[in-house]
Formats: sequence, structure tokens, C-alpha cells
Amino acid sequence: MRKFVAGFVFLLAAVITSHSQTASIKGTVTDTVEKKNLSHAVVAVLRKSDSVLVRFARTDKEGNFILKNVSPGKMILQVTHPNFADYVDEITLTSGSEIDLSKIDLTPKSKILEEVMVKQNVAIRLKGDTIEYKADSFRVEEGATVKDLLRKLPGLQVDKNGQITAQGQKVEKVLVDGEEFFSDDPAVVIENLRADAVDKVQSYDKKSDQAEFTGVDDGSRSKTLNLVLKDDKKKGYLGKVVIGGGTDQRYSNQAMLNYFKGKKKISVYGIVSNTGTTGLGWEDRNKFGEGNDFGDAEVEMGAGFIMINSEGDQDFSDWQNNYYEEGIPRTIKAGTHFSNKWNQDKQNLNGNYSLKNMNIDAVGNSLTKYILPDSAYYSKENHNSHTRQTQQLLSGIYDLKFDSLSSLRVKINGKLENNNNTTFTNTETDNEDLQAVNKNHRENNSESDAQTFLATALYRQKFKKKGRTFSLSASQKYYDKNSKGFLNSETDYFNNNGTIYNRDTIDQYKKAITKTLTSTAKLVYTEPAGKRALLEFNYTFNRIGSNSDRKSFDKLNGKYELLNNLYSIKYGLEYFSNSAGIKYQYTGKKLITSIGTNIGISNMAQKDSSGSRVRNYHYTNFFPTARINYKFAAQRNLNISYSGSPRPPSIDQIQPIFENTNPLFVIVGNPGLKQSFNHNISLFFSDFKMLTNRSIWINGSFNPVQNAIVTSQVTDAEGKTKQQYINTKGNYNYYLYSSYGLKIKKLDTYFNFNLNTNGNHSTNFVNTVKNVNNQNTIGFGINAGQYKENKYNYNINLSLNNNHQTSSISKRSNNFWNQEHNAEVNVHITKKFIVGSDVNFYHRQKTDAFDKNNDITVWDANIVYKIFKKNNGEIKLQANDLLKQRRGYDRSFSSNTFYERNYNMLGRYALLSFTWNFNKNPGTTK
Repeated sequence: MRKFVAGFVFLLAAVITSHSQTASIKGTVTDTVEKKNLSHAVVAVLRKSDSVLVRFARTDKEGNFILKNVSPGKMILQVTHPNFADYVDEITLTSGSEIDLSKIDLTPKSKILEEVMVKQNVAIRLKGDTIEYKADSFRVEEGATVKDLLRKLPGLQVDKNGQITAQGQKVEKVLVDGEEFFSDDPAVVIENLRADAVDKVQSYDKKSDQAEFTGVDDGSRSKTLNLVLKDDKKKGYLGKVVIGGGTDQRYSNQAMLNYFKGKKKISVYGIVSNTGTTGLGWEDRNKFGEGNDFGDAEVEMGAGFIMINSEGDQDFSDWQNNYYEEGIPRTIKAGTHFSNKWNQDKQNLNGNYSLKNMNIDAVGNSLTKYILPDSAYYSKENHNSHTRQTQQLLSGIYDLKFDSLSSLRVKINGKLENNNNTTFTNTETDNEDLQAVNKNHRENNSESDAQTFLATALYRQKFKKKGRTFSLSASQKYYDKNSKGFLNSETDYFNNNGTIYNRDTIDQYKKAITKTLTSTAKLVYTEPAGKRALLEFNYTFNRIGSNSDRKSFDKLNGKYELLNNLYSIKYGLEYFSNSAGIKYQYTGKKLITSIGTNIGISNMAQKDSSGSRVRNYHYTNFFPTARINYKFAAQRNLNISYSGSPRPPSIDQIQPIFENTNPLFVIVGNPGLKQSFNHNISLFFSDFKMLTNRSIWINGSFNPVQNAIVTSQVTDAEGKTKQQYINTKGNYNYYLYSSYGLKIKKLDTYFNFNLNTNGNHSTNFVNTVKNVNNQNTIGFGINAGQYKENKYNYNINLSLNNNHQTSSISKRSNNFWNQEHNAEVNVHITKKFIVGSDVNFYHRQKTDAFDKNNDITVWDANIVYKIFKKNNGEIKLQANDLLKQRRGYDRSFSSNTFYERNYNMLGRYALLSFTWNFNKNPGTTK
């Protein structure tokens, strides 16, 4: 009896223990189309290691299921139904865990075209290096734009100026169906294309055309978004019209029409606005404010060759010289796009053209504190400016497939630009006792005409042996810029008792001509080295000829005829380079790795006005690269890469000329500058859990710079600063961005948390004293949002950043917090009547340099009434800046300088607008 009882107790304990070590899974299976729960669906759990069935169950008449006593470990969850596509995903079970999967959505097989085992409602997927968002999983209001959609996607941010950041990196290009679409102006796409036309949003690092063809990474990457349109939106036409007028003579009118027929796509758009609706890009801030048109070319060295870029010319993009919310804008812009494929997709043509005219009236003031080894100066400045820009952009791509193995791609870009700028500036420099040291009043007038043309051709040839390829690319770029203008300046210098002891007057006419011709050719050959490896051999030739002719004339007998040699120079540069390299790449099931190097031999010669050679530079450069990509699981990926490249000084850093556009800040060239060498170590990690919609991103880089080019500044007793560039050691910069996102199903809310840091360690010289600077910013952000169809939706963003900066010549550190918070909510009073509110709060803490907090609360509100049968029209009354607090504000610090700026922006106004979203597809009219 005792043995029986003991055995029974032992058996009972074993059963209890075994049950405590198992897990359970429950959930509900639903139909994505009919929105009904599914009965008789089979839910199975298989062991991942050998696919052995562990447990299975059928859903009841309410679509519910529960699986008990499932052993812990890594499992495969599979849901099947005769009329629906299978659902498959991986789960990890721990002892005693009780997992509630809530809803599992199945899609009817009739809706499935390609994939057999999918989970159609997965919001985010990782396909190779591409992060793919399913647009319909992120709900937005009817009539919402792509810009509204992007703000809903985890890992993506769109700021108030339309600048997109994806996984911590700035987006450089937006494509539509993988093709260029108003590539010069991505904001046109995201602000005018409707969100409900998009099927998927793909985020990835786009490689060069040659690297995509060969399969060997060449290190050239640009963060890209690709908008994949729904099939039913690629037939007929769709468009948008907005007409609006308001108080203070504000108006905002825009229209866009897209026509699709087969593979043909035609689009046109137009914008007439003075409310900041420019449809323009988001990057440059330089010319629409105080500035001049007398910049010079800049030399950049890439993998074995050097490119020369000139001011106002970067990638034929309308992202330059644009409105960045400073001043009051008036914009007229129009553009058109055409693309088509024919001859069984063997030929493809893609073209874009845009014309823009913009006027900006800007008023601002700034306070700058200059820290010197034994003293400090304060510079107070007020300025107002008017800028007008006219610009034409043309781009075209032609692809020709000769057969399945060979192809040709030709690209043409052109840019014509005219800029006019008039700026009035008043500056006062005070010492630490707030006594005036100098006062300056100046007027800068400038006008420039620039034209840039670029033609490239890429021939690609595959061979029957897999992995063997040959490609040849050639390009030629021509840049021509003519500038002219006037500088009128008067500076008074004060002694200790406040009286003027010297007055410096400048009255000059300036003109500058810059011409650059760049020719490049690159040959790449790949050869398989086994089943999974490739060898790449490459050779690059580059030739550059650049000339800069800058003249300043003083007034003589009422005419500007007296050449001022101090501020005049005719300078030229000739550059030749030859580079060859080898790279090895291994591609396994989970591991992709590559390593290689290029060796470049180059010669750069500078010429003076007489044409004789004044200085020659000979470089032998190495360009090492290495990359490791490891795929832990289908949705978990790690990428680590390294690259190194030299960077020679730019022409304006070298050429021996004084630049006196600002007489109180003069730049002097240094012909003895040497090149620096940049190292880049980067990391990217991503991980997704589809069942819980959990996502993790980590993105970072570390960039030490050898022989860095830095500034050496000397400020005299009169408050004038002379700057020259020199070489130094020990500089580096870094950044790290991390993001964690998940959906809490009970709240039906998606949360995203991000933590980021960036900073640098740099050296410069101030009045011949070495100044070591350390700068670091740590930031934290939270985003939460919820959408209830025809009820309400909200989105909340909280962002805090701590900024810390130290300088070895200053005993004080510059440490302050800044906060940016946003709360946006829309409430449906009825199905057609919507009330919206958008509140932004900005806080910048006071510092030793700036003794006042800067707090701004901007409240915008709107009332929307949906019209027409399909709710595709709306009448909107919006009130901007209800609290009348909106104003432009910037704060920055670098080395020994602290800078704070205020400027005018669009303030309070009301606008009444009518919006019509229309489309017509075969069999559908809206």
C-alpha cells in the first residue's frame, strides 16, 4: 500500500511538473475580406528543428482555438483552411507561457497571385536588405497623402519641412514602382500622391547601377523609398486638385494628374502658393537667406577618382536653394513626368521636367558668442533679404535590352538656374563688458546664371557562365557658372571710451566665372570563384579640368574699373587619376561577406593667373572595403561594413585669395593643405516579430579622420576674424540610432520608442591656441498612435534631447535640454464632419551663452466637411498659429562658437480650401 501511495504521489508530482513546464497558445482566426471569424481552420504547431507535429486543433464555430501542453522551444505555427492561403510564422515558447495571438487574418486564395504560404496582413516584412511596409495595415484618413502614410510607419519620420528619415538615415530618393518619378523633387510625390493608391512602401539602401548588376557591393549607397502602387490604381487616371484662399492675402493652389495605360505613365502637376506649400525638396538652406553667389568648386575623392562639385550644383536636384520655412515665400512651379516600356520590356524611357520660380522675403537676427583663449566677443546681427530664383530641371533615362544577357542604360541630366539676392545686414560686435568694438552695415547684391549637364552610359554584359559579367560605364559632366554683384560696406571701430577711431569703407563690383569639365570611365569584370563566391576586378580613369576667375573692382572716377588684386584671382586645377582594384565576395545561405581594396595613383596641379604651374600634388591612395551581412532568421539581420577613402582639400580652401563678402570675417586660402583620410565603420541590425508586430532597429557608425582639415581663426582687437584651413590629427565623429516598436493589442495602439546619440571630437585653433572640442547629443523619443475608422485617430510624438559641449579654451561647458512634442488628433463628429487639432511644443533650455529659455507653442486647428458620394472631396477651414507664437529659431554650437538665430516665418492666418481627389479606372468612376 505504501509503495502504491508513494508511486501515485510521484506520478502526480511528475504530471503536475510536466504541466507547469509546458505552454499554451490561443487566438481567433478571421477572414480579411469578409471580416468574419473562420470555423474549421486547422491550427498546428511544428517543431522548427525537424518539422515534427507537436500539437494541433480546429477552430470552433466562433473561430477560436486553444492549444495546451505545448513543449517549450522554437516552433512553427501554421494555420490552414481549404479556401484560404496558409498562414506560417515562427514562435518561441518558454516554460509556463500563455500566448494570446488575438486575431490571425487569413486571405482568400482568390486574392493570392504569387505567394503560397504567407501572412497577408503582416504589417512589416524584411526581404533581404529591404524593409517592406504593407500600406493598408497603417490606417489613415480618406484622401490622406503619402506624407500622412509615411508618418504612421515605424522607423520613419517626416519632419515639418517634409524631410524623411528612415531607420535614422536621411532619405535621398523616392521612387514609384522602382522608377524615377519627379526624382528632382520627392516632396511632390509624397504631398500629392494619395495614400490609398499605395500597396507597399519599401525602404532600402540603393546600390549603384553597376553594383546591382554585378552583385558585388561597391560601397555606393543612398537611402531610398520605393512606393509600390496597387494594380487597380495603374489603370486610367487619378489626381488631386486643391484651391484655397485666406486672410492676409494667403493662397494655396495645387493640382496633380496621373494617367496610366498599360506600362505608360504620364503625370503633370502645378503649384501656386504663398503659404509654404512649395512642393520643393527639404535639404538646402543656404541661398534663401543671407548669402552670395561667389562660391567655388569643391573637390571630393571617391573610390579611385575625384569629383568636383560647385556651389549650387548637387545632383541636379531641386533639393537645393529651397524654402526652409525662413521668410515669406511665393512659389510658382510646374512639372511633368513620362515613362513607358515597350517591345516586351526591352526598351524603357523615363523623363522628368520641371520649371520653378520662387521669391522669398526674409528678416532675422542672430547672436553669436566667440570664445577666445583670454576673452570673448558677442556679435549681434540683423538682416533682411529678398531672393528670387528661376530654375529648370530635365532628366531622362533610356534602357535598352539587346537580349537576355546584354543591356545599355543612358542617363541625361540638365539644369539651368538664375538667382538674384539682395541682403542688408547690420552687425555690432561687443566685448565681455558689452562695450561696442565695431559696427558694420553692408549691402550685398548678387546675380548668377548657372548651367549643368551630365551624360552617362552603362553597358552591361552577362555570360553563359553564372557570375561572369562585364560592364563599362562612362560619364561627362559640364558645369558653367557666371556671377556678378556689388558689395557696399561701412565699418566703424571704437576705442575704450566709445568713440570712433577708424572707419573702413568698401565699395566693390565683383564677378566670378567657374567652369568644370569632368570625364570618367569605369570597367568592371566579375568571375565566379566557386559556387558561392565572386571575384571582381575594376579599373577607373578620371580627368577633371576646372577654372575659377574671380575679380573685384574698386570704384574710380564713378566707375568700377580699378582691379583690386587682393580679392582677385584666376585659378585653375587639372586632375588625372588611375585606379585599379580587386574584391572578393562570398554569398551563403545566411552569411554574405566581402573584402577588397583599390589602389589609386593621381596627380593634381594648380595653376595661377599666368597659367604656370604653381603647385603639384601626387597621391597614392588605398581604398579598403569590407562587409559582413549575417541573417540569423528570416526577419533578423545584421550588417557590418568598413570603408576608407581620402579627401583632398577643396579649391576654395586652397586658393590664395581673401574673401571679403563679410568684412568682419575674412577667409584666406592655404595652398599647403594636405588630404585627409576618412574611415567609416557602420552597423545595421533589424529584427521583426510578425505575430506581435514587434520591431527593433539599430543603426550606427564611427568615423575617425586622419589628417583632418580644420579651421584656424585669429580674431584681433578690432573684432575682425581671419580664417584659414589647416591639417590636424585625432578627429572623429559617431552616431547611434535605436528603435523599438510594438503593438499593444488590448489598446489597439502601436508604440515606438527610440534612443539615439551622436557627437564628435575635434580640434581647431583659436588665436594660435589649440582648442579641443567634445560634443555629444543624447535623445529619446516616444511615438504612439491609434486609428478608429469613422470615429477618431490620434498621433503623439515626444522627443527630448540633451546637448553637451566642452571646449578646452573655455572653463564653461555648454549643456542644455531641448524638447519637441507633438499631439495630433482628428475626431469624426459625423461620417462627413471632422474636427482636427495639431499642437507642437518646442523648448530650449537657457545656457551659459544664452540666458533665456526659448519656449514656443504652435497650435493649428481645422474643420473638414467631406463632400460627394465617395467622400473624395472636402471643404476645409484651417486656422494656423492660433496662439500667435510661431517664429523661426535655431541654436547651434561648434568649437569656440555659440550661435542663436531668430527669423520670420508665416504666422497666424486662416485658409478656406476645396480639395478634390479623383480617379477613373476601367469600370470605376469617382
